[in-house]
Amino acid sequence: MNNASDIERIAREYTPLVKAAAAKYQGRGAEYEDLVQEGYMALVVLVPQCRDRQWLPLFLRNRVPYHVRDAAARLRGRAHDDGGEVLLEAIEETAGAEDEKYSEAELRETLRRTLTRSELDITQALMEGFTQAEIARELGISQQAVAARLKKIRDKLRPLIRREE
Repeated sequence: MNNASDIERIAREYTPLVKAAAAKYQGRGAEYEDLVQEGYMALVVLVPQCRDRQWLPLFLRNRVPYHVRDAAARLRGRAHDDGGEVLLEAIEETAGAEDEKYSEAELRETLRRTLTRSELDITQALMEGFTQAEIARELGISQQAVAARLKKIRDKLRPLIRREE
């Protein structure tokens, strides 16, 4: 997102997704309007994370609801918090998330060195939760063609996986 007009355009375009997620998770201390705002914040955070804009609609459809769900849980937790204590579970989740980010960065670098650009695109889409059918539709090829490309990708990665073991 380069400027305020980009942010406004994306917010308008994905308002139905944000509102649907907010409506799904509202209640028990998580207010609808608060969740809508959390959904818009998720857009601001997620859009730059999508490396290839052709995947943006699917990327956001798969991630915004989870951000809103997590915000609802957080808001409900505040509504029932007894004195603002920081829970040990929250600290453990944060530490685990940092380890996960490092592992993902390491994996992405290995993939970048091993695969072609088109293979990386397919692999990234899979890592982002897209199905073979969704990838095929986006690329304008058959699901079987995606499966064949995935077989080639696995064959390239197999020696690296064995080396790790």
